[in-house]
Formats: sequence, C-alpha cells, structure tokens
Amino acid sequence: MAEIRGATQAPIAATATHYVVHVVDEVEERLAGRGCSYTSPPQSAKAALELVRILRGCAETAGEGPWHVAIAGGRRAITLTPAHVDGQLVMEPR
Repeated sequence: MAEIRGATQAPIAATATHYVVHVVDEVEERLAGRGCSYTSPPQSAKAALELVRILRGCAETAGEGPWHVAIAGGRRAITLTPAHVDGQLVMEPR
C-alpha cells in the first residue's frame, strides 16, 4: 500500500493501523448557506482512503493529502489523522 500522509504532509505514524477522516466544507454563506464538518470513526487505511476518494469525487486513488476540492459555493478540505482502534488519536513527537 502507498505511504499515507496527513495534513502536515509528513508520513502518518507507521504504527497506526486505523485513521480518522476529517472533512470541512467552507462555503460562502450568501450563496450556499452555512458550511459543515464531519469526522469519521476510526477505520482501516484502505477504508479511509476509499472515503477520501469518494469525498473528492474521483475515480482514482486518493494520493497524498491534505486534499482540497471545489464544491458549490466554496471548497472542501479533507485530512487524515492516525488513530488507534479504540478511537484515540495517535500523537507524534515533533
């Protein structure tokens, strides 16, 4: 599987087996109302990348993140965060 990268463009923790997908829709309120956000439950790397692919509206694999997609009235930002199976995020030393 390809190396997964998160919002900082650094490789996500090699020990992480699950990932959380964060989505934020930023829209111009005059055009499309208000934006929204979503955070997925922890899921396998394969499932997380598939969700990213769907949210981007692409047929190909997700590639490296973070990802930004144009949506009606604004843009969608998608990031991955490493997580443990129990849902706790993985904190990496800097």
